[in-house]
Amino acid sequence: MSDGQTTFSQPQDPSANVLLLVGNAKEYLEEMQKQTREFLEQKLQIAIETSRRDLETEAKRINALRAVDTEAVKVANQMAVKQAEVLANQMAENAEALRASMAKTAETLAAQLQQVTASLAERLRIVEQQQFVIAGASKGSRDMWGWVSAGVLLILSVVAFLAKW
Repeated sequence: MSDGQTTFSQPQDPSANVLLLVGNAKEYLEEMQKQTREFLEQKLQIAIETSRRDLETEAKRINALRAVDTEAVKVANQMAVKQAEVLANQMAENAEALRASMAKTAETLAAQLQQVTASLAERLRIVEQQQFVIAGASKGSRDMWGWVSAGVLLILSVVAFLAKW
């Protein structure tokens, strides 16, 4: 090398080196592919488990809401039934009170009507008696004056008749 000449050594066959490098690269890529597949399968399994847990949690949440809603409907129905019972009882009490009040009012009005009728009947009887008394007195005096005038006319007629004879 010192003389400026280049000495070439025996060329070596690169295929063994290349085959070794390619084999190592292939093993490396296969290992990477295997690890990637395992990693992705683990991620997929985790995603499936998470999704399953989320679905179960959501189902439980929805079932809990349904249970709450169902209970609320039951309570509302029970309250409506109780309110209807209270209203029915109040209506029955009011109807009974109204019946009693109407019966009491009818009795009171009947008693008052009987009193007024008795009072009016008594007053009518008194008025009729007074009318009969007044009618009888006026008729009697009219009859008396009629008899007196008839007697006077009779006397005058007899006197006139006798005077002509």
